[in-house]
Amino acid sequence: MKTRLILLTGFALWMASCFCTAEVYAKDEAQPLPQQAIDYILDLESDDFQARQQATQKLPEYGEQIIPPLLKVTQGDSLEAAVRAILVIEQVYIQGKEKSVGQAEDALEQLAHARNPSVAIRAEEAIDRHADIREKRAVREITKLGGKVIFWTAEDIARTPGASTREPGQVRYIVLGEKWWSGNEKAPAITETGGTEKKAVEPTGANERGLRFIKRIRNLETLYMIKGNTIPELAMDDLMKALPATRFQTRDSDAMLGISSSQAGAVETEGCLVGDVSEGLAAAKAGIQSGDRIVQFGDQKVDSFNSLVDLIGKKEAGDTVEVLLIRNGKPKSVSVTLSSWLER
Repeated sequence: MKTRLILLTGFALWMASCFCTAEVYAKDEAQPLPQQAIDYILDLESDDFQARQQATQKLPEYGEQIIPPLLKVTQGDSLEAAVRAILVIEQVYIQGKEKSVGQAEDALEQLAHARNPSVAIRAEEAIDRHADIREKRAVREITKLGGKVIFWTAEDIARTPGASTREPGQVRYIVLGEKWWSGNEKAPAITETGGTEKKAVEPTGANERGLRFIKRIRNLETLYMIKGNTIPELAMDDLMKALPATRFQTRDSDAMLGISSSQAGAVETEGCLVGDVSEGLAAAKAGIQSGDRIVQFGDQKVDSFNSLVDLIGKKEAGDTVEVLLIRNGKPKSVSVTLSSWLER
């Protein structure tokens, strides 16, 4: 009975809000739920098993419309109704329709932090069941917001030490540049009471909506922040806690050489010992090979991989630099035109 009273009250408030906001958002006017949908939602706690089953099967057809009232169902005293509401939201998510998938995902994440442990556990289970869908959507959103997503290839895995557990197509690293979240847009947000509102998003690389998609990338190796770290300290701390195995790297320019160091984490006595050389990038095009030791970049001495990174950070993509390296004990000079992190 408590659940039904919550629902009936919630529907009244929700229906009223639809008409109050219609003038403000004419294009995205919230349509009142059909009576049949309301009946189905109430049937989620019916004494008739067949009525509950039919409601669970039919409600996903209404898409994002039924998400706010279903969130209210999860706040009631009927665990079965709450579980069925989560299953319906999950089905809306699986359908993958552009207007509803984001709201369904947001709703599941909100429920994963519900005060009711049973509700939270079932929402987490629903999220885990669709980790692949969730990550693919995150990749799309990160790309839309101006981030660059680089994936593992079979060749990368073969030549990278310790990468045998990776699979082609998995995200390897993400690059955030100056264009990260560069535009304004009106984004729907689910409120604490389960309703929706329009919220203006400021053009900032620290936008929380964008960062949360990065948290959804499993086994992310490295997050590169180009031309300085524009993420506030608190947001960065939160991101690092969510991705404890991820390396966070800042670069002062978009210039890149396209190598890794085979002595990462070790003490380098002289120069930078080249490890992996990425195909199609500056180092590979200039003929630099794995096992070469870079000892000079332009007219500056290279003491370590980190010192090389600092020197590259003083250049811009497209700059040409003379690089002195040692190969098989002999010095060799090569001309390198630096690639761009942001155009790869």
